[in-house]
Order: sequence, then C-alpha cells, then structure tokens
Amino acid sequence: MQTTPHKADAGSDRALDRTDPDDLRYGLRISVWVRWFVVIAWLVQLHYRVNFAHPAYVAHTLFALLALALNAYVHYRIESGRTVTWHWAAALSVMDGAVLTASLVISGGFSNTFFVLYYPSLAMFAAVFTSFRLSFAVVTAVAAAYVALSLTVEPGVDFDIKEEKVLFTRIVVMYAVVAAVNLVSRFERIRRRRAVERERELLRERMELSQTIHDTVVQSAYMIGLGIETAIELANAPSDESRGELIAKLEATHALSKSTMWELRRPIEAGPIYEGLDLGSVLSSHASAFTRITSIPAEVVQSGTEQRLPHITRGLLFGIAHNAMTNTFRHSRAGKVAIALNFREEGLSMSVSDDGIGLPDDYEERGHGFRNMRAAAERMGGRLEVARGEGGRGTTVTCTVPYSPDRGGVGLG
Repeated sequence: MQTTPHKADAGSDRALDRTDPDDLRYGLRISVWVRWFVVIAWLVQLHYRVNFAHPAYVAHTLFALLALALNAYVHYRIESGRTVTWHWAAALSVMDGAVLTASLVISGGFSNTFFVLYYPSLAMFAAVFTSFRLSFAVVTAVAAAYVALSLTVEPGVDFDIKEEKVLFTRIVVMYAVVAAVNLVSRFERIRRRRAVERERELLRERMELSQTIHDTVVQSAYMIGLGIETAIELANAPSDESRGELIAKLEATHALSKSTMWELRRPIEAGPIYEGLDLGSVLSSHASAFTRITSIPAEVVQSGTEQRLPHITRGLLFGIAHNAMTNTFRHSRAGKVAIALNFREEGLSMSVSDDGIGLPDDYEERGHGFRNMRAAAERMGGRLEVARGEGGRGTTVTCTVPYSPDRGGVGLG
C-alpha cells in the first residue's frame, strides 16, 4: 500500500533522498562499530557482579542481544557490499531509542545511569544523516520522551532538591552532542565530495586533452604523409610547371608540421602544472616554445604575486592561453604575442594579445576554439572577453577569475 507523505514530512524525505550512497555507507560503518562497543560494554556491565534475581536483568539482556543481532546484520550487509539504504540506518536508530527508553522505564526512570547511552545513540544518528533539521527533530523527540519518562516513572525528578536542573543539563548535552557531530560529519562529507569532484575534474581534463591530441595528431600525421607523397610525385614529374606546385605543397606541409609540433607542446607543457609548478612559469616556458616553433616572438608579463591556485584552475587557464595562441598562429598573421598575468586581491586576469589582422565578424561560429575557451572560463566561475584592437587590427582574449571559495579560483581546488 502506497501512502503520500504529508507536507510537513517532505523536507525530511528530500533530505533522506539526497543522502549520497557512499556517504551513507561511510556513516553507517562508523555507527555500527560504535554500536558494537556500546552494546558489548552494556552486556559486560550487566554481567559484572550480576544479580540474576533483579527483575530487569532478563529484559536488559534480551534488549542487548536484539541490538547486537540487528547491528550484526547491518554490518554484514555493509562489509559484503550489499545495498544499504537509509531505511537500515533509521531502523538502527529507532531500535536504539526504543531499547534505551524501555530499559529506563524498567530500571527506574530518572535515577538510572542508562540515560548516558542516549548520547552515543544520538551521535550515531547525526553521523549518518547530515540533515540538521532532521537531527534536530530527532533529538527533540528523544528529549521530550526522556523528560516525560523522568517526570512520570518512579523515582522521578525530585523538585525539592532541584533535580530539574540536572534534567535540564542532560537535555542540553543531548542537543550539543547532536549539533557537534552533525556539523563535523557534514564538514567531512563536504571535504570528501570536493576531493572526489577534484579527481573527476582532473580525469575529465586529461580525457579531453588526450582526445584533442589524438584527433590532432592522427589528422595531422595523415595530412603530412599525404603532402609528402604528393611532393614526391611532383618532384618526379617531367614538366617544369610542377616546380611551383611542389614548392607550394612543401610549404603547406612545413606549416602543418609546425602546427602539429605546437599542438604536441600542450601535453608536454601541461605536465608540470599537475606536478605543482606555478602558472606563470609554465606559461613562460610555453611562450618560449611558441617562439621557437612559429618564429613569432611571444613573452609573458606578470604583475602581482601568484596565489596558490588549484591544479584544475591552472590547467584550465593554461588551456585557454594555448587555444588563444593557436588561433594567433593559424589565423592572425601576427608579428608578436603578449601574455599578461595580473594577480589582484579579488581575483586574477589573464590576457593573450596579438597585433595580427583581427577577427572576422563571425569568429564565434568558426570552429570550437572560442566556445571551448568560454566554457573553461565558466567552469572556473569566471568570464571570457574578446576585444579587437584599434582599426580592427589585433585581438585580445581576456579571462577573469574571482577568488571565490564557492565558484572559481581557489574554490576549484
């Protein structure tokens, strides 16, 4: 039978649905180990100098064995790789609360020291579920049940000796334990998720780079081979008219070989970025390689002190610079290239400028270069701007990235 949850429960349901399976398994693994320790210690305490005649002995032993059995089954599912949903975590928490409350009712309410077991049980719940509202609701329900138990089950709170202050302190500690564990658990999960995201970004960047290089090298190698084959045929032709075609073909093949050499510099120069070298040094080396291969002078000018940028951020900025320099080499007929790195307090900007023939009006629609650069800037939470020089000559590509922990710059680390 299916039921529709009330609106008041929708927030909790959404919080449970958003629980990451890996996070849930991690939190559950912690909780079952803590529960092993607590329940075994409970059994040891029950059987140390045991009084078999005590009316609560049998009930407490059965409660402890029930807790051990359910905990063992959930632990088995976790370690064997079986599916573990939030329902199992909720079942364990419900069992903790029910068993402990029943034990207190049997053993004498407020005066019994078993109340301390509420603290680890609430801590385990907060470690599994990161929803602060859900944890707050659960600790409120437990606190209300304990207050009712303390006031109604004999011997209860003695107001003549001000035991209500003790009750208040116990309730406050419940909330403090849940808040502390919930915040620490949330912080750890956020940190682990960011680490996973960084790994995914690095893998994505490497795959994109590998695919780009593969496509470029395969196509270029084929074109170079075809050009050499054609040149051989023209060189063997008896007609003098083929000499001009031969020279043109050799020049085109030479230009293509330089373009291929330049594209191969990208993975070579990008390697030190992932080894920890700063962006300014990598770009300076890249500019020197650009000059050697293309015979177009290129220089890097840096202002400000480079911040400790994450690998992903430096890799994306390097890719933007490389693509802009590639466009300059292939299309601009430029006499020089200048790369400017500006590190300011609120963020950084990187620009690649040339003195070439400028951009056509439909440059955005030609190929994927500018679209890829713009997408890379947006992945960092930044923006890309393309500007023409005076009289339409020259082009400047500028990427600006803020130092925002949530969007770009340091935040991608």
